[in-house]
Amino acid sequence: MKRAYLIEMTIFRDYFKQLMGVGCFVAVFVSMGMGTIVAAPAILTMMFFMLGTMAAATYDEQNNWGLYRLTLPVGRRDVVLARYGVIVTLGLAGMLLMSGICAVVMAVATVVELPMGISEILAFDPDMVQGMVFAVAFCMALGALIASIETPIYFRFGQNKTTQWIPMVTILLFVGPMLIVNGTGILDSGAIPMETIAQVLGFIETPAGVAACFGIAVVVAAVALGVSAGVSLKLYERREL
Repeated sequence: MKRAYLIEMTIFRDYFKQLMGVGCFVAVFVSMGMGTIVAAPAILTMMFFMLGTMAAATYDEQNNWGLYRLTLPVGRRDVVLARYGVIVTLGLAGMLLMSGICAVVMAVATVVELPMGISEILAFDPDMVQGMVFAVAFCMALGALIASIETPIYFRFGQNKTTQWIPMVTILLFVGPMLIVNGTGILDSGAIPMETIAQVLGFIETPAGVAACFGIAVVVAAVALGVSAGVSLKLYERREL
């Protein structure tokens, strides 16, 4: 598995640099529009999880890497596990790199008086850090869920059908939960008291609540990717290339 992982990382090293540039470009303009850098690490985290998955599948199909890879001294099990290792590595790398950049920006803005009132916007603020951590947790879990659904489809059907499934996956993850909540009338029926919802939201706004949310997001991402890897192993073993 280690050999297959190192091969995959060598191939996608240049793509990682390109993705980092695109991610920083998007993060900068989104931050300018929002007037805060709270969402910047979360943007790169989700982009690296999602685009890393799609880019790997595209490379396999366009460059016949999926066929050539099987001629190397690596088994199909190693191929699948290495691909998931690459996806996780890219997602975490995006999160850590942009978090580090934001930390440097906040430190500079706190120490140095920047023009046009930029220091007031970017200076260190505990509430901003909490919001940043919460956004990262949410986008990490969501990005991992999308990657965990798309990757088995790719290993079974290839990149073309995976691309066709992306809109459906996005709709199910974003719109599905809202339709279920509205359709069942859970909120309207009073099954969940508003006081309880208010207490939960209040807890989330505390440092302990943000830490709990981050821990839950890590568990959700790990479980989703673990189950997905097991499914991909079974599907890829039966696929004829």
